[in-house]
Amino acid sequence: MCGIFAVIGSSQAAAELYIGLTHLQHRGQDAAGIAASDRSGGLRIFKGKGLALDIFSEETIRDLGGFMGIAHNRYPTAGVGDSTEYQPFSDGEVSIAFNGNIINYPSLKSAIEQQGRKFCSSSDGELLLCIFADAYRKGGFFHAVREVQEKLVGGYSVVGVVEGKGIFAFKDPNGIRPLIMGRRGGPDVGYAFASESIALSVDGYNSLRDLRNGEAVFVGSDLKIESKVIIGRDHAPCIFEYVYFSSVESVLNGMPVYSVRRGLGKALANKVKELWPDMGIDVVIPVPDTSRPAAVSLAQSLGVPYEEGLVKNRYIGRTFIMPSQKIRESALKVKLKPIESVIRGKNVMVVDDSIVRGTTSRRIVRLLRDFGARKVFLLSTFPPIRHPCVYGIDFTNENELIAHGKTIDDVEREIGADRLVYMDPDALGRIVGINGICMACLNGIYPTSMDHAREMQEQRLKDKGRMVEG
Repeated sequence: MCGIFAVIGSSQAAAELYIGLTHLQHRGQDAAGIAASDRSGGLRIFKGKGLALDIFSEETIRDLGGFMGIAHNRYPTAGVGDSTEYQPFSDGEVSIAFNGNIINYPSLKSAIEQQGRKFCSSSDGELLLCIFADAYRKGGFFHAVREVQEKLVGGYSVVGVVEGKGIFAFKDPNGIRPLIMGRRGGPDVGYAFASESIALSVDGYNSLRDLRNGEAVFVGSDLKIESKVIIGRDHAPCIFEYVYFSSVESVLNGMPVYSVRRGLGKALANKVKELWPDMGIDVVIPVPDTSRPAAVSLAQSLGVPYEEGLVKNRYIGRTFIMPSQKIRESALKVKLKPIESVIRGKNVMVVDDSIVRGTTSRRIVRLLRDFGARKVFLLSTFPPIRHPCVYGIDFTNENELIAHGKTIDDVEREIGADRLVYMDPDALGRIVGINGICMACLNGIYPTSMDHAREMQEQRLKDKGRMVEG
């Protein structure tokens, strides 16, 4: 899951892109990049490892300049994590930034390589650029999008820039990954596309709408817009965006993320009151930061004090999106620090956004007990994750999921909590309120073909092994 951003109609496109990247940083912390072009041409690219704040200097942003451009925050779900995989990808005329996952990447790459084409990276984004750019030169923008949508299976959102000609954006036929279009009025008219609305608003763009499933939009250097749905199938936006990935300030498909998370807390409170009215909770605390709105709402609904019992080290990023289990476990050791006065001698109800591998949950339960908690009740605002995600969330193998093939009681014992309470899938669906939303990680019902899923999972395991060895 990455963050992507595109702007056109700016006197300093790179500066706007940089600001947008800092507000999409939660979507990827491995690397970042910007590609900018003037109205007359001259494509300039700068990218590097780490956070946007550390990669781009004032001088770099000034030199990139641009009337239009694209930007990317990387969260690695494919490849081995070296510098060849940093985005945007470019062939000199066309550059793209990509968020998502291509399920049939291994077989497509192999077929193209057999035709004599060589790739510089292990990223599915480079494959996407290859197919798109070749088709663009043959038949133009909409033809190129059709080629991509017909050949690639997966969930993806793409932004791009064609040197001196304009920017573009498109989504996969099911609209799995988010992409929002914005417009800035006044004397400095411009357009932008972003993974989340927060990146638009901080740069002065008003959100116009979410791109439709299968839709492609081209904004020329004259700011004229062309748009059409190329291949549109059943709309299936990702449910995990609302619970974990997206920023709480954002609005996706017309639904405020903050409202969803507040609703999840209230629904969990109702479940607790109905099933376990005698839990004897002394305090509710969140696992910072994603679960905070839900924890506040839950505490209010239960009439129990809300406290900040765990403090997050602000210099440690989101451990879930780190590239390997070994790195995640090391980061967890310094990520959270308990406040003993809030915890000691109390029955603590701790609210987390989700439980994926169980690594974080086990450590939190152990931490709370070590600092004097009498009992630890763990609540998850997401139901049990029992199936892998093949669309860009980094749990592509069912064997790494703590709930796969297990009952809730089994997971409760493994984590060590006195009580484990999950959100119900039906309640989650009602709160988000979007028909057809993808919940494949919960129910195993995938909106695309899964014919190539096993080879993609095997490739990902190989990549992770190479990443650890490197």
